[in-house]
Amino acid sequence: MAWLIDLLLALLWIGGSIGLVLVVHAAGRRWIAPPPTLEGAPPAADGHDHPPAVRDAAQVIGLRTAALFGVILAMVYAQELGQYQQVREGLSREAVAIADVFHDAGRYGGDLAEPVQSAMRDYVRFVVDREWRLLGTERRLSRRAWEARERAYAAVLDALPATPREVALRERMLARLGVIAEHRHLREEWAAQGFSMVFWLPALAGLVLVTLPLCVFPPTRQTRLLLASLGAYAGLVLFFVQAFSSPFTYPLHDPPGAFERLLENDFDARAP
Repeated sequence: MAWLIDLLLALLWIGGSIGLVLVVHAAGRRWIAPPPTLEGAPPAADGHDHPPAVRDAAQVIGLRTAALFGVILAMVYAQELGQYQQVREGLSREAVAIADVFHDAGRYGGDLAEPVQSAMRDYVRFVVDREWRLLGTERRLSRRAWEARERAYAAVLDALPATPREVALRERMLARLGVIAEHRHLREEWAAQGFSMVFWLPALAGLVLVTLPLCVFPPTRQTRLLLASLGAYAGLVLFFVQAFSSPFTYPLHDPPGAFERLLENDFDARAP
């Protein structure tokens, strides 16, 4: 079902961009009307209704505008792809920290093991079942997940180690719980950023400005095909920019796979 939603959103972006380009070209043909020809003058041999000097200027302006538009899209695309990868890597590091706390609590033993391991199980379950959706819809973290992490942190703080081994395990668990909190704050910050009209308006305006110089060319089938290819590629890039800006929701909704694998494997098969 998720892939179908992604496909429909991608087609919507591509179709909308193609439609925008073709509409701008048709409207621009009306605005940039060809100069009146002398009565009885034969049509241009190449079928164009604008003089060569105008077409040459349009080509130069169009190429430079398209180059600038492409550079801006590439920079934003690379930025959002990098942030998307950071979210995935941060989730993996957080999952490692959770597994470390879970297993260290088992190694510590005594009255500490059960409450810490139970809190870690609840924490992962809340993130998978509730928090990931909240990050996509409300752009906030789950309070229940925070409470589960705080239960584990309080239990480790209250522990009274009696041996050097227990001292080392307690310090390690506190450090790893701090890593979990750090990644939670980063995840909420990434979810809250998103994209506003500050990006989308220049992006759509850039697509319009790239199309306008091409209005001096007649609306032949070849011209429309070239314009459609421009709109399709721009729409595809904008679709991925939107998708990478938030991995917590559609399009390209990416579930917390590292946490799901913890529930499936680590907490059962590898438990001490």
